[in-house]
Amino acid sequence: MNMNVYDILKRWGIENYRVVDEQGLKEITLGASILATGGGGDPEIGFLWALNVVKERNDIVLIDPKDFPNDALAAIAGCLGAPVVLTEKPPNGKEVLWCLESLKRYLGKEIQAIIPPEAGGVNTPVPMAVAGAVGIPVVDADGMGRAFPELQMTSFYTHGIMPSPTAAANEKGAVTVADTACALMAERIIRNAAMAYGGISWIAGYPMTGRQLKEAAIFNSISKSWELGKAVYKCRKTHDDPIENIVKIVGGYKVFKGKIVDINREFGAEKTKGFSMGRLTLEGLEEYKGERAFVDFQNEWLRLEISGKVKCLTPDLILILDSETGEPIRTDIVKYGYRGSIVVVPADEKMRTSLGLETFGPKYFGYDEDYTPVEKLV
Repeated sequence: MNMNVYDILKRWGIENYRVVDEQGLKEITLGASILATGGGGDPEIGFLWALNVVKERNDIVLIDPKDFPNDALAAIAGCLGAPVVLTEKPPNGKEVLWCLESLKRYLGKEIQAIIPPEAGGVNTPVPMAVAGAVGIPVVDADGMGRAFPELQMTSFYTHGIMPSPTAAANEKGAVTVADTACALMAERIIRNAAMAYGGISWIAGYPMTGRQLKEAAIFNSISKSWELGKAVYKCRKTHDDPIENIVKIVGGYKVFKGKIVDINREFGAEKTKGFSMGRLTLEGLEEYKGERAFVDFQNEWLRLEISGKVKCLTPDLILILDSETGEPIRTDIVKYGYRGSIVVVPADEKMRTSLGLETFGPKYFGYDEDYTPVEKLV
């Protein structure tokens, strides 16, 4: 299946590209984990997978979405399911390749580039690893600019691209292909496959042409992750404030600093619903002393309330970060006593369309409130 990525670029007349080295992978994985709003899975798994591909002398090549030919075909690659399960059930590394093979057979067409479905510790480096292993480029874009729990929750879908066909595989080689005209049904089938596989599955899908991709994708999100990761690693060396630097790069607002005093998890939701679900309570520290914050989550942080006032609603981003290191605090690892700063960030405009708000706004997650942009709430 291996082709040469440079032959493809030459054929397309692309001279502008970036090759991601080991340090770049580290920085991108950290940056994408920060943008993942508490979800996106264990970054170590994504990073090690991609690192392995680079060490086997494969180049991971990043191209600008504007340069991707209109008639070429791209697809997403990554993982779907409960992040908690992923840590206990690591992949063997071939799952997504089996999915791509199934897609190719099913469509009768070659997938010529990979695009990450979201920004996340797994779903950014893994698509890059897959592209490197197969010998095709990675498109510097994604479908959210953050992470979200469900298959249809992408700017791809809200801009007219169907998730179908999507293939899902487990580590033993079982592959399920969902092809349906209903995006919610595709999510349901793939989610049920993930649950049948033990709570997690590896996927490839959302086949899209370059023309479609340019209309629907969130541009340059890998570059943004790279810039973020680089800045945070630099802060750790120079002892600068990582939170301040993150806020500057993402164009967000720091709204709270506190200590986690309660975690209310919906136990068993991983197996029954395919998600990690619950609510955090934080007690304010320093200038926020005396205030309380509540954060709801379903794989990702969804809604933030501080002292009785709503401060952020999905699809806008809620980041909970270690105040000293800038390391993201994730829903799958959060513990009592963790201290962190909360940063809120406006979602990309492509995520704020009326279909977008219907697909991943507060009402979809069961909140009886209308979406208000975070810049107004803050």
